[in-house]
Amino acid sequence: MSLHEEMIAADGLQYEVRNYRKKNQYSWNWSCNVCGDSATNLRKARFWVDAKQQSLVCHCFNCGYSAPFTMYLRDYHAHAHESFRRSTIKDSAPTIFDLDRIFNRKGVSDDTLAHIFYVDKYPDRKQWLDTLVQKKIKLKKYNINRLIQLHGVKHVKE
Repeated sequence: MSLHEEMIAADGLQYEVRNYRKKNQYSWNWSCNVCGDSATNLRKARFWVDAKQQSLVCHCFNCGYSAPFTMYLRDYHAHAHESFRRSTIKDSAPTIFDLDRIFNRKGVSDDTLAHIFYVDKYPDRKQWLDTLVQKKIKLKKYNINRLIQLHGVKHVKE
């Protein structure tokens, strides 16, 4: 999670934690979920979240709990952690899994492409294309055409 995403998550906890207060842009305070803060005084709030080196860290001045904010979210507010993890994956997935970039890389040979995209495994073109669809491999049309030509060249020789 980036600092910005962590800050949004900290702001989102205002209705889930007791005695929530936002002190400034990078600092929050509420009652500790780990120790419960105080059984006698429900107004006590000794759990702090602060920015440190481009991420948030948290510390309870009652029980001594200390951890990165993302670990606290994962352990004590799993639904908030999961929702931010999903949104982060959705935002970064197109760049992580952009397979079209492989075709433009310097030094990537036709043999390497054949191995990556299962061209050398399936002599039957229909079975090979079905495998690409099954594995959810999405490519631009000109890259698919290049693989089809490569498939034809690879399996005519045999």
